[in-house]
Amino acid sequence: MIERRGTCKLLKMEGIGTSIDTISDLPDSVLHHIMSFLKTREAVQTCILAKRWKNLWRTLPYLHLNLNDFRLENNNACSSLNSFVNFTSNLLLLRDPTGLHTFQLNCPYRLSCDDQIMSGCALYALRCNPRVLSLLLPKGAALQLCHSVFKCKSLEDLRFGHFDKVDEIKLVPRTITLPHLRRLHLETMHLDEDFMEKMFLRCPSLTDLHLAWCVLTNVRMIRSRNLKFLALDRCVFEVDMQLIDAPSLTKLCINGLEAMSHRIHITSMPSLLKAVVGYWSSQPRQSVVFPRFSNVQQLQLKGCTIEALLKRELPTCPIFHKLRRLYVEVNCTTGDLALTADFILRHCPKLQELVLSHGTDYCCECAKMAANVYRERREQKLRTILLHGPMLFDKITVLHFNYCHKGRKTPEALKKIGIWEGSGATITSKILFF
Repeated sequence: MIERRGTCKLLKMEGIGTSIDTISDLPDSVLHHIMSFLKTREAVQTCILAKRWKNLWRTLPYLHLNLNDFRLENNNACSSLNSFVNFTSNLLLLRDPTGLHTFQLNCPYRLSCDDQIMSGCALYALRCNPRVLSLLLPKGAALQLCHSVFKCKSLEDLRFGHFDKVDEIKLVPRTITLPHLRRLHLETMHLDEDFMEKMFLRCPSLTDLHLAWCVLTNVRMIRSRNLKFLALDRCVFEVDMQLIDAPSLTKLCINGLEAMSHRIHITSMPSLLKAVVGYWSSQPRQSVVFPRFSNVQQLQLKGCTIEALLKRELPTCPIFHKLRRLYVEVNCTTGDLALTADFILRHCPKLQELVLSHGTDYCCECAKMAANVYRERREQKLRTILLHGPMLFDKITVLHFNYCHKGRKTPEALKKIGIWEGSGATITSKILFF
């Protein structure tokens, strides 16, 4: 005990036991970058750390204001909303009038919230010339901001929308002046042909376009030479034909095709590397031209897409000579699994990674299909098969054929379906179960 006291005293004399605040010596820009990873409410609370931090939040260029961060333990939505409004109002009132890099305002429902308060907060951000702006607001507040948002010349990344997926806002800004905009994400908007033409004309730097839950009226084509990423998520087209002409696209996502009443025509896409297709009905009213995806390296088939593909698209489906990674959501129906395996073996000759996903518990039939595909391709490029599901073999994880994690029952269970080949196997490929 005496030696310990003496040691502590010696360490203290040598300065080893003293605490040195080296973080506070960093410049404001670095500290602001560190604070950007915090919620704004937490960033403001750093003012109590030391004198150096007392006013640092006042010039913070990253503001992330989310109503969900103010939820109370008793789930009192009205109190949470009032707390959110009071904090946001005081924050913007006391903040120094400096520029903003990023401003995010997420208020999904109204209750007692005044639209004027939310739109006032957004207008404050627009006056600070932000580069990144995300506004997900009640419908009334979003409607008031339509004209102001699309004339903020400093914007490079814009996400704008509201949360009522039943009633869209008709987006008709008086002018569009976004010369530096590169990414645009619109949610629950009603778009017409005039808006789409102005958007591509007045946003020359636009490369990423994401439309979610939007209704497109009289929009007969999406045409852009600069667009590299296009996502149409649960959108509805109200015309006889929809043409996508974007030869520079590297990634295309079309999800929720059952909502579309007409066929989508796609021009040649020589640069396309990734494609995501989501049918939500096995017998859709329209189809996507899969031959345009023949050069993709990664393909994701969501929902009922594999069933729709096997029933309607298979005669025109190409051989995916460059496809390396395939993600498929499957059903455990024996007939569909057999057709899926046949499609994978015939149309994906250079596949390296296969992901099979299912929303319900796996049955042995799905694992058998994976094993058959693996055995057919074991001498070729296929190296990994992933089975995604909430439960499989009592949540046992098999990382390698010759290695088992928590797998006392694994060898016997896998031998029955023809996957396990013994601990002495020298196979380099693997099947992963999650």
